[in-house]
Amino acid sequence: MRRRVVVTGIGAVCPLGNDVATTWQNLLAGRSGVDYIRDFPVEKLRSDIAASVKGFDVGRYLSPKEADIYGRVTHLSLAAAVEALRQAGIAPILRAPATDGEAAEGAGPRANGPSPAASAAAGGLDRTRVGCLMSTGMGSVEIFEEQVARSAARGPRAVSPFFIPGVMPNGAAALISMRYGLMGPSYSLASACATGTHSIATSALMIEAGEADVMVAGGAEAATRLNTVAGFGNAKALARAVDGDPARASRPFDRRRQGFVMGEGAGALVLEEEQHARARGAKPLAFVTGFGMTTDAEHLTRPHAEGLGLALSVERALARAALAPEAIGYINPHATSTQQGDAAEILALRRVFGERLARIPISATKSMLGHLLGGAGAVEAIAVVCSLRDQLLHPSINVDELDPGTSLDVVRERRAVDVRYAVKCSAGFGGHNCSLVLERA
Repeated sequence: MRRRVVVTGIGAVCPLGNDVATTWQNLLAGRSGVDYIRDFPVEKLRSDIAASVKGFDVGRYLSPKEADIYGRVTHLSLAAAVEALRQAGIAPILRAPATDGEAAEGAGPRANGPSPAASAAAGGLDRTRVGCLMSTGMGSVEIFEEQVARSAARGPRAVSPFFIPGVMPNGAAALISMRYGLMGPSYSLASACATGTHSIATSALMIEAGEADVMVAGGAEAATRLNTVAGFGNAKALARAVDGDPARASRPFDRRRQGFVMGEGAGALVLEEEQHARARGAKPLAFVTGFGMTTDAEHLTRPHAEGLGLALSVERALARAALAPEAIGYINPHATSTQQGDAAEILALRRVFGERLARIPISATKSMLGHLLGGAGAVEAIAVVCSLRDQLLHPSINVDELDPGTSLDVVRERRAVDVRYAVKCSAGFGGHNCSLVLERA
């Protein structure tokens, strides 16, 4: 019998809030986190809007020295993981920060930290079986830019000795593991915009396989920089303000959609083997019942025209969950707001759900958050967990008119529901697809 995986903690830092509760309330209210870019000149860019994290205080989580070493994507990742671990009731058992909200000194493990055996005896938790798969699609872009510029201006000896550890994509997983003494599987993966969802699926797979009892899983991105906005903009992938309003720019499935809005943020979920969670009195928030991972194998940036790879990922997630398509009561799609991406996703979902697709509620989180790239799937999966927990669906904003011939039940206002199973889809450049089936606890 396969080990069941439950979600026991969630944490988020994103354009709509620096914790899950604030984010969820703003999503239910249909608020947008998109605004004009003010951090760098935009006159020569094809897009001048983004969805940024606001009011984030890294000093709550890191000392000044640590904050300088690690990039913003790692800062956000750590904050999300701290919230998730605290909700799961695991942080006090492990090697927690000095006090609530107080930054720990030093970048490495605490001196004289507890042994694995001591951790197990103290809280019934073996930290050698607790891991972290916190990932990013692009890493610490700002550190890379700054150090390359420093070398060009002052020569290679001016490059910081912390350059390499600062830009490592696995930096967040390493920091979280060191902070809490996690000695189980710990690393990062990258699959562009499917990164966060892949991290959740892979972590669930490791728990099912018996490689870990607990995993901190998620994704993050903080890549809204002049050169990345220029790159996506020159590829004609980004949206601009609609009628002078940035909040109206991200409009998944709408006929007037023109591209995605870059966003930043992090989402972390504590996944746990069900009996392990119940034995320590943890309350499950949801179950990760199924997952599917596939590749289009067709084009570097364009999705399969008929959504074949994405459809296969949903079908595999359903098969792993031993569910028929009829069991699904809600879909949180990838829905980037690009012409080709949204059209291909509708075809993929129709391939799986047939005509019933028109009767399954769908809401696109990116309509309010923008596209968090490597962090998107994780934060959106957290939104699904909240939906199942509260039996409420958040709206899709800016959906004024669907494409002709498109028949979808797009949630326009928050909606009370009775849903047991939900699907979360993600797709990324490179043709990478990942889908989850999440179940109400």
